[in-house]
Amino acid sequence: GGKYQDAAGSTVCKPCVIGSFCPTGASAPLPCEAGSYTYRTDLSSASDCRSSTPGSFSPTGSSNSTLCAAGTFMDESDAGSCTKCPAGSFQDEEGAVTCKACSGGSFCPEGASAELPCPAGSYSNVANLTSSAECTACPVGSACATGSTAHAPCAPGTFTSITRQSECAMCVAGEYQDASGSTACKDCP
Repeated sequence: GGKYQDAAGSTVCKPCVIGSFCPTGASAPLPCEAGSYTYRTDLSSASDCRSSTPGSFSPTGSSNSTLCAAGTFMDESDAGSCTKCPAGSFQDEEGAVTCKACSGGSFCPEGASAELPCPAGSYSNVANLTSSAECTACPVGSACATGSTAHAPCAPGTFTSITRQSECAMCVAGEYQDASGSTACKDCP
């Protein structure tokens, strides 16, 4: 065990290869199963392959365990691959065993490695959004900067007359606005 020979008439056996095991009488190395690995060349059975740990994975025939990439996780041992973070969550670190909830003012599509801000002209105070379409349009009379968790009423002297604005417009010469949250300016008397 731990060696193989793939040629007829040989007088010696070859050492098993990295990522594989060789049972007694093997004519070819057999790869360690997905979720296990080996860097040794003397294994004789699949049970000799090492198990990948949570936060990592090992495809079939691996010589080592690899950390899950950002945007993925694995909460079990013996994994052949990592799982993408579900929509509404993200993971910004390698080797994670869980994903983090997406916070207000942002959204996270499936496999996100970072929170993405709600676009300018929209807002959200709800966690776990999955797309920018779920961010709420900024209402008239207010403005919403990128990543806003609430809409901000226009200050006196400014206004917005349409939705989805990132900034309030200033009243032009000859007009004024003495209230906040306005949708238009007034003519100067």
